[in-house]
Amino acid sequence: MSLGFHKLIHRKAVRFAAAAFLVFAVLALAVWIAAPYCVADPMIRLRQITPAHTYLDRNGVPVFYETTYDYEWRFPVVLRDIAPDAVSIMLSAEDYAFYDHGGVDYQAVLRALWQDVRNLKIISGASTITMQLAGFALADHRPSLVRKFKQAVMARRLEQLYTKDEILTEYLNRIPCGGKVYGIEAAARYYFGLRASQLNRAEAALLCGIPQKPNRYNPKFYAEAAKKRQKIVLDLLVHHELITADEARTIFESEPLRYRDFSQPADFEFKSAPDETIHAVRRARAEKRQSGWSPSQGEPVLCSIDADFQRDVQAVLKRRRDALPGVRDAAAVVLDNATGEVLVFLGTLDFNEPGTGQYNAANAVRSAGSTLKPFLYAEAVEGGLITADTRVLDAPLRYGNYAPGNFDGAFRGTVKASYALAHSLNTPAVRLAATLGEPRMIELADKLHILASRRPGSGFGLSMALGSAGHTLLSLTNAYRALATDGTLRPVYFRHDPERPLPGGERVFSAGTTQTVMRMLTSLPLAGFEGTAAWKTGTSNNLRDAWCFACTETLTTGVWFGNKDGSPSESLVGGTAAAPAAGEILSLAASKYGLTPFRSAWPKEDALEPVALCAKTGLSASPDCEKTESAVKPAGIPLTLCHSCGDAASSENTFRILSPIPTTYVAEKDEGVKLDLTPNEGAYWFADGAYLGENPGPRVFAPGLHRVEAVRASDSAADAVEFTVARKK
Repeated sequence: MSLGFHKLIHRKAVRFAAAAFLVFAVLALAVWIAAPYCVADPMIRLRQITPAHTYLDRNGVPVFYETTYDYEWRFPVVLRDIAPDAVSIMLSAEDYAFYDHGGVDYQAVLRALWQDVRNLKIISGASTITMQLAGFALADHRPSLVRKFKQAVMARRLEQLYTKDEILTEYLNRIPCGGKVYGIEAAARYYFGLRASQLNRAEAALLCGIPQKPNRYNPKFYAEAAKKRQKIVLDLLVHHELITADEARTIFESEPLRYRDFSQPADFEFKSAPDETIHAVRRARAEKRQSGWSPSQGEPVLCSIDADFQRDVQAVLKRRRDALPGVRDAAAVVLDNATGEVLVFLGTLDFNEPGTGQYNAANAVRSAGSTLKPFLYAEAVEGGLITADTRVLDAPLRYGNYAPGNFDGAFRGTVKASYALAHSLNTPAVRLAATLGEPRMIELADKLHILASRRPGSGFGLSMALGSAGHTLLSLTNAYRALATDGTLRPVYFRHDPERPLPGGERVFSAGTTQTVMRMLTSLPLAGFEGTAAWKTGTSNNLRDAWCFACTETLTTGVWFGNKDGSPSESLVGGTAAAPAAGEILSLAASKYGLTPFRSAWPKEDALEPVALCAKTGLSASPDCEKTESAVKPAGIPLTLCHSCGDAASSENTFRILSPIPTTYVAEKDEGVKLDLTPNEGAYWFADGAYLGENPGPRVFAPGLHRVEAVRASDSAADAVEFTVARKK
């Protein structure tokens, strides 16, 4: 074969190879250009790696930190909240040309290839900050050429979709800093107890050196290695002419590294252990999720609770609890009447108590005792059955096998409704419940959202008026809040939001009704509180629960004392256990917030209107009523007309006291005079407000004015006489 033929073949081979190389180069370039458009946004994957969750109280004080799903501590910050020196040092240490390349630094790639070939091993990876950020989104972290190519392509995609500052911010928030600490903010807090904005140059240089080998340069365990790496970082700053050699020496030798005490947990580690605030935090988190919040956003959750105030309330309850023999726990809720935000949600006094510590008594179903009575009275007022000055009967009664009595075992006869409610008399409340009927009571409880269960045997019936159906502290406190405002039940919130519009709600009572009931509940002073408050106590059967609810125009608080296992104690009486604690809580709130007490001047805002009442019954006076008295009632609600006066009433009601008669008796001795108590039928007797029993016979009355009342047991018909016992001259 001739030499010319060989040359021809060679030229063709060269041309083919050149053409093939050119085609390959063009294809490679096309692939390189098109590749970023063919990959998904790496930030989607990155943002699935959620930051630690921060929960703040309403004043911005951290109350709880929650790690990511894989127990990483990462606290995102914006670029302006990182010390400028720390940003400059990180750029110098990791990617000096960051703002000049498009995700891949080609000069650095060529330099790294030359170093690797010359040394026959990998010396430099030429990864830019953008490539490192892209690498965080890859599941496989083993180094390889394929992974490096993926990083480069993904980095270019990031550069197409995000600004340099956005990329740098994401990077600084995600760099590994040893153990489970990620991001410069978490690292600053973990190693120095500082924020990233507070780092000096020495601390910034040390932290910026950690990401190259996070566990090896962890200053908590390898302080000397971290210090050597800090020196290398400072040398890079000198190399890039950002500082002089003398400045680097001064930073290395003289600027302090303000390490925190590593024998103690970091601030976020300490507050990641649940305490009594966790119940409110969980509710705030659920509300935040309902609003469309995603944990990946890293936005702190602003809870409604006031952590300092809650600690003060907890101290009050602990001190009160310690003075009550046989009582081990307590709970409290405090609501802002206007916004419905929960300022205190204390479900236990010791969250870390073995066994029952995490039990949330503020949300537990318990027997509420007499705390249901104000709602029963409000329903009767709303229906025009009574007003504050209507006379109600406190006397023995029986409905089948149900025969309730009063807590003190005494009866008082005919009293005003305001007195009966303020002194928590049981028999008038049960009589009102019988008049209203069970269906109406259940409907009322449904409107107030206080009915805990509809299961058979859940306490329905007349005993429901005394709290037997079971209720929670939170729901009852909110129901009292409705009474303390305008009668509208509105939702409560565990998330603080000053921009939240005032919510609507369901109108349960008219404003006149709520003001009538509040006036009844402010007639007695609340122990421990110097201002004017409406309040009501409750004690469950068998002394298992003690309650008190107290309202001002600004706040409503509910307090519970008891034992989580339901064991009774003689100390569990609402008036002596819970009421003083509620008063002290309102006093604390008054000094902290400046409470608005209920106004002593009634009526208010035309919600009440004047009415003439029968002096005998306290119902709307009819023409037959001999004596009347002026009072007020809810505007627009007709009050039941008195039918107990006049000839017609007298002919229908033949029940009369035959002895004594309304006259003046002269006592022969200073001890008084003995008088027969005789009705025309069997009756329950009361003398001067004291219950004497059924048909007690003759009684001695001391000198003075007396009132005797008899109540017919069969139908509660009543008669009363007043007489005077005078001393013999």
